[in-house]
Amino acid sequence: MGALETAIRVCKGVCTYIPGLYKPKPGTGGTESARYCYTVWLRHLIMAARHHLHVPPTTLAELGPGDSIGIGLAALLTGVTRYVALDVVPHASTPRNLQIFDELISLFMARSDLPGDDEFPKTRPRLELYTFPRAILSEEHLAKALAKDRVQQIRDAVAALEESRPVADAMIRYIVPWHNEQVVVKNSVDMILSQAVLEHVVDLDHTYRALLSWLKPGGFMSHCIDFYCHEANVPWNNHWAHSDLIWRLMRGRRPYTLNREPHSKHVRLMQSLGLYIACDLCTEDHSGLPREALSRRFARLSDRDWATRNCYVIAVKPPTCSGVTCTLKA
Repeated sequence: MGALETAIRVCKGVCTYIPGLYKPKPGTGGTESARYCYTVWLRHLIMAARHHLHVPPTTLAELGPGDSIGIGLAALLTGVTRYVALDVVPHASTPRNLQIFDELISLFMARSDLPGDDEFPKTRPRLELYTFPRAILSEEHLAKALAKDRVQQIRDAVAALEESRPVADAMIRYIVPWHNEQVVVKNSVDMILSQAVLEHVVDLDHTYRALLSWLKPGGFMSHCIDFYCHEANVPWNNHWAHSDLIWRLMRGRRPYTLNREPHSKHVRLMQSLGLYIACDLCTEDHSGLPREALSRRFARLSDRDWATRNCYVIAVKPPTCSGVTCTLKA
């Protein structure tokens, strides 16, 4: 990114502080597609089963559902009984949720294979096979999960989101914005999922502590995290070339942008809280800016961090842990 383009982005960021000039763009991309929600949920489900974790979970929480709660709806259609969606900006709408829900029903009723890399080339985690996971979701299990009365119950729960604030034990809760860990009962969630969200979180330490507190002992997190710059026509790691001051000016008062934290920061935070890393799959990309082009803060990234474009992580809360931090036995 040249000096002129940097200056333009700084001006745009500063202008967000001027009343009336800044209007957030609607939508986030991704979860406006039922097929995307379908493949994302089933990929997380398959990876969790591969690591011998209990799936489908009873209670699921999703951080940053985006344009719809479609991933959660896909989870409910596979037998999840409670779903909590947490976001910082309200993007999802009832009409879109219901449209995606109807499309998801068709996909599950047909036992459709997962849309693969040809349709969603940037979506992680990648799988060797994209066939419908019949070993996880048996016909007997799906007959119950997709029963007519249960599907209607889910549909009613979606409609209820627009009518009134759901109660704590509602089948679906959409909490926007969320600011503290008290919004979800401690030790109440079996699985927490995020898809390309944690790279946008400002206070990672607070967020991971909240996620840990929500998980039941023995529960787990399943996260896809991107580390690449979302700007077009720039090297993928271009965001590491700017100083913290320039980056803050570029961001302005936008509610979410890249936090620029590398892979090791996420792993270190999870491990410091006592979480066990059961899976850590990284995609490397050596085509970015060389170290000498990075700012002082990022010039000393480890070789792995410097090359890691995205990762998929499963982190498990030890069965003996019940607090906001865990002590692992040697």
